[in-house]
Amino acid sequence: MAKKGFGGAKSESNQSARQFMLAFRKYKYIAITNKSHHLKDEYLKDIHQFFGAHLSQINESLLRALPFIFDDLTNNKSLQEKMLNAALFNIFGISIQQFPLGDRALNIELSLTTVQLLLKVFVRNIFPENWAMIQNNLGNAYRDRIKGERADNIEQAIASYELALLVYTRDAFPENWAMTQNNLGTAYRDRIRGERSDNIEQAIASYELALLIYTRDALPENWAGTQNNLGNAYSDRIRGERSDNIELAITSYELALQVYTRDAFPENWSMTQNNLAAAYWNRIRGERADNIEQAIIYLQLALQVYTRDAFPENWAKEQENLGTAYRDRICGERADNLKQAIYLYNQAAQIYTRESYPQKWSTNQAHLAEAFIKRADLTNSCTDLNTAIELLQSSLELSVVGSSDYIDTNYRLGNALSRHYEHTKNADELEQAMQAYKIALDAISPEHYDRKQIWQALPTTQVILGGRLVSDGEWQEGLQMLLNSLTQLSTGDDPLAHANALYQTGRAYEIMSDLDKARLYYRDALRLYEHLNDALGTTQSRAGLGSVLVSQGHLEKGISELAQARKGYLQLEKPEQVQYLDSIYQAAQRALERQNLEVYA
Repeated sequence: MAKKGFGGAKSESNQSARQFMLAFRKYKYIAITNKSHHLKDEYLKDIHQFFGAHLSQINESLLRALPFIFDDLTNNKSLQEKMLNAALFNIFGISIQQFPLGDRALNIELSLTTVQLLLKVFVRNIFPENWAMIQNNLGNAYRDRIKGERADNIEQAIASYELALLVYTRDAFPENWAMTQNNLGTAYRDRIRGERSDNIEQAIASYELALLIYTRDALPENWAGTQNNLGNAYSDRIRGERSDNIELAITSYELALQVYTRDAFPENWSMTQNNLAAAYWNRIRGERADNIEQAIIYLQLALQVYTRDAFPENWAKEQENLGTAYRDRICGERADNLKQAIYLYNQAAQIYTRESYPQKWSTNQAHLAEAFIKRADLTNSCTDLNTAIELLQSSLELSVVGSSDYIDTNYRLGNALSRHYEHTKNADELEQAMQAYKIALDAISPEHYDRKQIWQALPTTQVILGGRLVSDGEWQEGLQMLLNSLTQLSTGDDPLAHANALYQTGRAYEIMSDLDKARLYYRDALRLYEHLNDALGTTQSRAGLGSVLVSQGHLEKGISELAQARKGYLQLEKPEQVQYLDSIYQAAQRALERQNLEVYA
């Protein structure tokens, strides 16, 4: 009679899976000597070479067969053999999760299944320390899991880490306690359920607990890693002053770099340089132009290690980040910066292809479109706007509905279509722009307001939509939308969006003939645009302010503002606006001459 169970199975896929795991038993010496959740780099490299040589056998059949193989190798075995085989599976679970080749989602499922199987042998009441280690590893697998609902996976990760902490107490296992606190902090930082602000505070608390044990003197590498994680948490923090939180993030990253040197930890050094770049990009204190220059320096440093050959995905991400930095750069020639940004986004697209990285491709397409929109502002080019619209529409084909990218891309599409309408006066394009803005607004739910990108999308989209409604004669609805956006933007960290809202509100009041309020909002917008060195915003605000002052009879002040606005439009090469201002300027001059004649008559 044939033996029942996996050992008697005749299917080729099952036999292949069993042969693979039996071949993996060559690493039993690692299982015997490994006493922690970490693998030495030389061991991990050797195992990954083994996986690479057997890549075709790392498949769904192996995933389905793992429970049968585990039972076959542990049931009815001596305690010593059972423990050895279970330890071998533990090594497999750790190493397959970190394997960079093959199907990433499948690799994590293999790790998750393997770790769950280990709980059959390492029960808490007999092997509490091993059980706690397995719970920690289970948390890692759930935190990285791709299959299933992301929110559910993170909840599972948190539960697993908290179980590990039942054994890994600070007094009994201080280093493992700190490790699990650090992991728990990252799970809370990634958490979807619950209040985002509460989750970030919990993450910060967990990292700070880990640092009680992870000191620089005792455990410098762990200390640096936790400092980097703490910097990430402060970068995402909602409570407290945004400017203070970013400074705390910068401090944490700089501390991490005291240990993460390029020579000793090149990958971690590059990662932290990238994080510093993001912090300076978001920085509120200091001059905006200087902060962007600093971000560019850090991104270029990261690329010294993140080369295309060695780290293609990281290289592509840095190209994209650098593209964004050049796209919004203040120093240098604007046209040159945008040309460089477009080049860098296209570089990223060589790795971020639609087939290989669909979501990253979609995001990069949207960023590239934004560069074309900004260049169209300089060149007054319909061609650039057409390119931007095509890129955004293709990006939306793969953008996840309701995601921050989906909202941002619809918002950008509204911008591109709205600007294109100014050239063509095609009513269909204006309708499409309004629809894109509405999609962006409708996709934002209250629980998203505290997420940085989405939070910004709401008020900035309200500014565009509100201004358009006022222009179309729906004054009260448009004005209310503008005032709502101002309330949110006045306490946010996007001063340019705030300046745009002030300008659009001034314009709305001017259209509604409330000239006193129009003058106040134009003046506030002008001050903020000047502080930001935004030439177009400054010029538009001067033009609006000058027009209102002339209408109110303050002719000399109005003429002065109009003259400066005319000079600004000439420098920006916007002849239509110059021509429009000339008509107002000449009428004001004639009125001033008549006024002077009446005085001397």
